[in-house]
Amino acid sequence: MASFPRLAAIGLLALVIQPAHAAQEPANPPQPNPALADPLLANPVPTFEVPLDPPLPDAVRAMIDAAFASGQNDDVEAVAKFARMTHPRNVGEIDAMLAFYRSGHPPIVPPDPVRNMLAAAIASGKDADVEAVAKLAMDTHPDDAAEIEARLVAYRAERQRLKDEAAAAARAKLAAAKFWQNWKGEGQIGASQSSGNTKSAGLSAGVALSRQGIDWTHKLRAQADYQRTNGRTSVERYLVELEPQYRINDRAFAFGFGRWEHDRILGYDTRWNVSGGLGYKVIDGKTISLSLKGGPAWRQTDFISGISDSELTALGGLDFGWQLSPTLRLTQVASTIVGEANSSTNSLTALNAKLTGALSARIAYAAQIDTSPPPGIERVDTQTRFTLVYGF
Repeated sequence: MASFPRLAAIGLLALVIQPAHAAQEPANPPQPNPALADPLLANPVPTFEVPLDPPLPDAVRAMIDAAFASGQNDDVEAVAKFARMTHPRNVGEIDAMLAFYRSGHPPIVPPDPVRNMLAAAIASGKDADVEAVAKLAMDTHPDDAAEIEARLVAYRAERQRLKDEAAAAARAKLAAAKFWQNWKGEGQIGASQSSGNTKSAGLSAGVALSRQGIDWTHKLRAQADYQRTNGRTSVERYLVELEPQYRINDRAFAFGFGRWEHDRILGYDTRWNVSGGLGYKVIDGKTISLSLKGGPAWRQTDFISGISDSELTALGGLDFGWQLSPTLRLTQVASTIVGEANSSTNSLTALNAKLTGALSARIAYAAQIDTSPPPGIERVDTQTRFTLVYGF
């Protein structure tokens, strides 16, 4: 208990001394390092309140909403323009409303007759129409010539791609086909009858087949003509031809040819012709075609008199076609076999008129010329046929 007054005295002295020490300030207080000072604290930026934009007046908002409800884009744009001009401080809100409207109402593109016409031509897939329409469009709208030309180039590229794909598919189909597949042809039949001073009845029938392969083409033709006049046989002619062709390039080809004939009226029971050689497509267009061929040949003839004759000959031939119109076609097939003892020429000219579908009518003129026929036989023998033809 004796030490308590002493402790109290020490504590009182400390309280008296501390304020006196705290009141004393150094003559030169330490200054802060300017490099370490915060620039915002050292130089505070003055601040001020920015007043908020006033809300869009209800009357203006109602006017814009009414334009939106009409669905007329021109009216909406006009009202929005007017609202921006009269309330420039609400442009942001007006533009936001307009953007929301446009997201559900895309602008209507005005019709463009030239572009629509070009698009219709392209959709048709007819190259001639597309080229003609594009030329007309570039002539009448020179400012859009670059765009039209670009569309035309894209169309040509797409058409070529489709053609290439179709050609590749057709080639693959031909490569996989068997020999008895992909044959096309036509059959024809005609008849005649007369009475009175001359009584006659005749029948004419024929078939022609062809098969187009990748490199090979095969043609087969058979024809039969028979007629009786006044109780006697006046026409009795039968013919079968086979011609394979091998494609060398787009125009040149090699061929083989075989023909069997029977015509007792012309003095022979059977006549064989076998040949081979080269051919060339002189004209190979969409409406006109002409090919020539030639080569050595061998002929065997068995006459009705019992005499037989065989010789080495030469063959020359042509095949001509002309599509006069979509329904009219002219054809000419001829061949000449030149031999030492006899030369013979066979010619068939035909005019086909399409009637309907696969049915057509044909008038044909056939001529056979022999330079040295058997005794009593005319050198020139002709026949005119009117037949109905069915394609398959």
